[in-house]
Amino acid sequence: MRFWTRTSEPVKYIERQVFEPGRPGEFEVTAHRAEVKICTCGCRNQAEFPEGVTAAAQYGSATQAMAVYLNQYHFLPFKRVSEYFNTLYKMSVSAGTVANFVARTYENLASTEEVIRDALRESSVAGADETGMQAEGSLHWLHVMRDEQWTLYYLSEKRGREAMDTMGILLTFAGVLVHDHWKSYFAYAATHVLCNAHHLRELLGVVDRDSNQLALRLMKLLRLSWHYCKGFKTIGMLQMPSVVCERIEKIYDRLLQRALMKEVVYMEKQREELKRKKVKNTKAYNLFKRLTEFKAETLRFMSDFTIPFDNNGSERDVRMAKLKQKISGCFRSADGGSMFARIRSYLSSARKQGMDIYQSLHRAVRNYCNMPLLSAE
Repeated sequence: MRFWTRTSEPVKYIERQVFEPGRPGEFEVTAHRAEVKICTCGCRNQAEFPEGVTAAAQYGSATQAMAVYLNQYHFLPFKRVSEYFNTLYKMSVSAGTVANFVARTYENLASTEEVIRDALRESSVAGADETGMQAEGSLHWLHVMRDEQWTLYYLSEKRGREAMDTMGILLTFAGVLVHDHWKSYFAYAATHVLCNAHHLRELLGVVDRDSNQLALRLMKLLRLSWHYCKGFKTIGMLQMPSVVCERIEKIYDRLLQRALMKEVVYMEKQREELKRKKVKNTKAYNLFKRLTEFKAETLRFMSDFTIPFDNNGSERDVRMAKLKQKISGCFRSADGGSMFARIRSYLSSARKQGMDIYQSLHRAVRNYCNMPLLSAE
């Protein structure tokens, strides 16, 4: 780069080198030279380097994006990412340098995380879930809030409402919240929907354990109801016809009433045999009672086809975090977990919106001014 003045030749050159991967077995070095000249007034002038070129020798944005991509998207540990560059490109990228790339990307995505959080607050239908993650040698909880366009992860030492409040979405969320009946979610003023995939698994457990045919019929009813919903949706309807809906609800009520009565008779028989005043409720009784009390939350998918039958979307988003822990182990620090949560939130949201993951990361590592990289519009 040249900085023109009215003086003659430059008094010196300042050179900065940027290292990037080249062909397999090679790396490329780009040398940026800035001229230094002395003006006729005696002032010293130096040409500017390209944005991001700040050191005498450094790795370029492509190297940084590739390292973060391997670590955060494919879950390779820092040391294995270092070995990757050394093996394929003969570049001495240390594990500590890879960690610095991740930390810098985390800082560059602070405003983007706020855009994701704001978008989810305004979402009409969102799912929520949480899963245990090891960090700093103890159990932490990774919370996820998501819809079809956005994903937000948040790592906390707590599982319940304290962590959900700090996450910063549910306190003002007014849409439909799909979850797995974790009690803390009911503290929020959202329209609640329960995951029927969980219900089907629990009903299957009752069938396998007790050979309960009423539980089997409930399973078939829920699956048939969802099958009807998908059929009506394909012809442009927004909800199930009231006649069909009322018929399903009547069968649902009748099956649960019979199932509850059967469990009550069984528990009474157990009480008499054991000669006790009271016996512990069976798992089947607790499940049938819950399905009775939360009938509206269980069958709400029939009244609005924008509401999903289950919370499998949240399960899929959570599964990536579990896969990370399986491949590269736990987080050595809570800060590492927070970095993973923010970067993964960005990558998951970008992928849902059809963006190229590597190019998205390339933008993130070059986001020196911390501008939002995703738009809620």
